[in-house]
Amino acid sequence: MTNTLRKGVAGLLVALLGITMSACGTSSAQSESDTKVGSNLEEITKLAKQEGKLELIGYPETWAGYGDSFKAFTKKYGVKIHVSSPDASSAEEIQSIQTLKGQPSQPDVPDLGYSFTDPAKQKNLLSSYTPSVANELPANLKDPDGKWVGAYYGVLSIGVDESKVPAVTSWKDLLKPVYKGKIYIGNPREGASQLAAVASAALANGGLLDNIQPGIDFFSKLAKDGYLAKASGTAEALTTGQAAVVLDWNYNFNGIRDEVEKAGVKLTVNVPTDGVFGNYYAQSALVDAPHPNAARLWLEWLLSDDGANIYAEHGAIPARFQEMKKAGTLTKEAEAGLPDADTLKRISFPNIEQGNKMSQLVVKNWGSQVANFE
Repeated sequence: MTNTLRKGVAGLLVALLGITMSACGTSSAQSESDTKVGSNLEEITKLAKQEGKLELIGYPETWAGYGDSFKAFTKKYGVKIHVSSPDASSAEEIQSIQTLKGQPSQPDVPDLGYSFTDPAKQKNLLSSYTPSVANELPANLKDPDGKWVGAYYGVLSIGVDESKVPAVTSWKDLLKPVYKGKIYIGNPREGASQLAAVASAALANGGLLDNIQPGIDFFSKLAKDGYLAKASGTAEALTTGQAAVVLDWNYNFNGIRDEVEKAGVKLTVNVPTDGVFGNYYAQSALVDAPHPNAARLWLEWLLSDDGANIYAEHGAIPARFQEMKKAGTLTKEAEAGLPDADTLKRISFPNIEQGNKMSQLVVKNWGSQVANFE
């Protein structure tokens, strides 16, 4: 079951303020400083195969096709993958990286929401590494200091059980009486997709990436008028009938489609035409990674044609999408899994500062203006 709170903003302020968990004791885990790191891709590949293992954190198999990527990576390179805390939020990933330092399960690579890249850099958790195809990445999907790359991104979408309510194509649709008591958003103080829903609604109602208060106002109106439903997660909301409208990343709907349709849900998913909002997730070889070459090879894999096509087949938009489109290296299956070209062109991305402002505003106002009326 896909945990759509995995990449949450829970604990964001703690992370931003630099409050850390103390590390546990040491063990015999090998650190990057004790291991030779290849100077080019050929050498990195050879040394990664010798390391034979990759330790990831925060990578659910149902998220963005990662289950298929694990299998393909291991088949190609013979490097086994283990995932610690697959459903960890980004804040929990950062805490675990510090806590597990020196332990056998110390992570090599995380998958962090964009708002957490700066806190991770400030804590000196990220190594510098420039992948071989970095020049093909958009500027906003790579760190200027080479500390991280954003291998993929998604677009906020609205899923509907059409057996109960009409499909939704805009935020204005949700103000119709037919949706009363049937809309599930969850808590944007804890989930990145929920935060994205507020940002998308803000763009549709006169807001800006610098000010998503109109999105909070929109959900405040829905809450006060009895439109919001309570549930424990996106898939659960649909399969139990607790809600008929849910909000999530486009690729997460791909991950739950089989599950909800087996339960009789007629799932229809659309990107709202009046608020196209996107977000990326960042990957980095961590400082003192026990398998530093495997970590770098994983970044290369995610950005490669093979890794990018797996992302796309599962609905996640690969960072090299435009370059692959020009080169004709996207498979037909991959192109079929992505939003249409017009939607991709219209995606609005927040920068780090804007993302931090969004999180802080929601933490400040959501409880009094929305949650108290649900």
